[in-house]
Amino acid sequence: MKKLYIKIVTAFLLSLTLSWAYLVMPQAFFSLDKRLRDFMFVLRGELPKNNSVVIIDIDEKSLKKYGQWPWHRDLFAELLNRLSEGGAGIIGLDIVFAEEDSSSPHQFEKYLDSTKNLPNFDEILARSLTQTPTIGGYILTFEPNGEDRTPMIPAVFLQKGMGLGETSLLKPTGIVLNLELLQDSFYSSGFFNNTPDEGGMIRSVPLVMEYDGVIYSSLALEMIRIYSQQNKVTIIGDDIGVSSVEFGKFKIPTDKYGRLVVNFRGAGKYFQHISASDILSGDYNRSDIEAKFVLVGTSAVGLFDLRSIPFDNTIAGVEVHANVIDNILQGDFLSQPSEIVIYDLLVIWTIIFLFLLLFSFIGSWLIVPFAVVILYGLYTLSFYMLFTQGIVFNLLFPFVAYVLTLISSVGIDYFIESGQRKKINTMLGKKVSPAVRDYLLEHSDEHLAKPKEKMVTIFFSDIRSFTTISEVIGSPVRLIAMLNTYMTPMVENIVKYHGTIDKFIGDAIMAYWNAPIDIENHADKALQSAIEQIEMLKSVNAQITPEYNVTIDIGIGIHTGVVTAGDMGAEGRSDYTIIGDNVNLASRLEGLTKQYGAQILISKITYSLLQESYKIRPIDLVEVKGKSEAVEIFEVICSNKTILDEEMQMYEKATKYFRDSDVKDAYKLYLMLEEKYPSKLYALYVQRCEHFINNPEVEFTQILKMTTK
Repeated sequence: MKKLYIKIVTAFLLSLTLSWAYLVMPQAFFSLDKRLRDFMFVLRGELPKNNSVVIIDIDEKSLKKYGQWPWHRDLFAELLNRLSEGGAGIIGLDIVFAEEDSSSPHQFEKYLDSTKNLPNFDEILARSLTQTPTIGGYILTFEPNGEDRTPMIPAVFLQKGMGLGETSLLKPTGIVLNLELLQDSFYSSGFFNNTPDEGGMIRSVPLVMEYDGVIYSSLALEMIRIYSQQNKVTIIGDDIGVSSVEFGKFKIPTDKYGRLVVNFRGAGKYFQHISASDILSGDYNRSDIEAKFVLVGTSAVGLFDLRSIPFDNTIAGVEVHANVIDNILQGDFLSQPSEIVIYDLLVIWTIIFLFLLLFSFIGSWLIVPFAVVILYGLYTLSFYMLFTQGIVFNLLFPFVAYVLTLISSVGIDYFIESGQRKKINTMLGKKVSPAVRDYLLEHSDEHLAKPKEKMVTIFFSDIRSFTTISEVIGSPVRLIAMLNTYMTPMVENIVKYHGTIDKFIGDAIMAYWNAPIDIENHADKALQSAIEQIEMLKSVNAQITPEYNVTIDIGIGIHTGVVTAGDMGAEGRSDYTIIGDNVNLASRLEGLTKQYGAQILISKITYSLLQESYKIRPIDLVEVKGKSEAVEIFEVICSNKTILDEEMQMYEKATKYFRDSDVKDAYKLYLMLEEKYPSKLYALYVQRCEHFINNPEVEFTQILKMTTK
């Protein structure tokens, strides 16, 4: 009963949260929803072909034969004449002739000593337009361009239905018309705008738009209207927006802006394409264009009329109009009702309550197969609603609702039924670190914690001048409180990067990566954690300094090597830890940070394992106490320490001189560095160079031997 009550409350809160998210959903989420729908188009595949629409393609073949675009207008007139002679039912131009034909012979009359009237190609095209069933195209823009002409509307009345809001239709502010001679010669015309979404994908196309107070139809809609011999088109809607465009037997559902959600038939070349060169040469079958909707456009790459649709990223723009015409003729529309928000919210609430309660009565071992079956059922239902019923529901939020419902149900079951496990965790947590505890619980095998050799990255950090800090603070209680303030975010950061806290040694922290469980790129994770800890000191000191009148600075040493890792200690009281020379070396590196004035020092092996990019410079070759072999160490430069490129280049050059035994040249550069950029590192190298210069009998060595820890 308690579980059921919790699930009902959870369902209510989850429904409210997702409803709020849906209503204030940023555009990025709409894009995800549309991409899911695009994927469903791909899963559906192409629809059976329909032969009502054909495309006359000014393709690469045509351009190769008749020259680059734009063609002479008399050639285009010939193309229209050939189409008309071939019995084309109606011709739509996905082309706008906005300027005079500059290649027309009559343009050169003033340069010729002739009284003959030379041909005017624009007039030739205009005569063809008046003698062929051609519908012109033009462009509506959303930026004013100073054009004061408007398209001709012959014997047709486009009107708003009762109750349609004034702001529903798209309202462009500019227009690109054909040359006046040509525009007036068309039987009719329509805009051929393709309006892509934010990502450049065309999913919907406006059928009507309002320009300068008058409603105009698209090229595809105008071709259908003329085909149906209707003189009146009505836009139906209400205060929310447009719901449909109607004329004759056609009732075309739209979104609230008067756009048709296109039910794309397939990828590019789905509709029959006939090369314009074949029409001009007569090399085609009359049956291919007779009594059909003929669209003239281009697929040539150089003419830049390529678009993206769910099926294809490079489809010719004219094919979008072909899809719209075919949608209207077939009547298999996709619609997004103006009240779609209510439907989407209802679906979200239903999914959450239904499945959260359903999962309450299913055994845990059945949840996964049930979840898969239900997910497939939701997919099938979405597919049916989209392509059979033609309703465009939101796909993203129902899916998110289902996933969150499943996660919430499993989570509630887990937290309610895991009381005993929590008790065991608490008991085990007193003996071992959290990482080891989880590892042992997951792999309950008595040999898992058995000591074995492992390559790990070891981390030591220590507070600088801790004795002085202790004296300033004075009170042991306040000192512990200060340490807790410092260590809590540092420990959280180590855990964030999947490290294991081994122990606290006074003011020092020891941690390691890649044990007991394998950690990918463990050297990078250890270093990234170290860098963040250095950068976190500013915010940590912002808390500590006002309260305790001290400022914390730390040094960090990191080394990678093979150690012995396992459960160690006394019988009845043991812990998972690591031991070995490499642990000691990591500790020595932390100690060396004080001598070199560095914040982070790493060994060469750690440096060689790094996969990411960092600002690192070589520091020295050191033979630490207790080791007979020298170790090369590197300094990691954090963002709070500025080293200019000039300084870095000088340092690298000086270090090369020093390691090549050229002590005098190295000395000059180190001295310049120390004077210009004072630091412990440069002062140390100046002293070492002076030692060898002043004592020539001493054999030079680039290795610094440490006699203390």
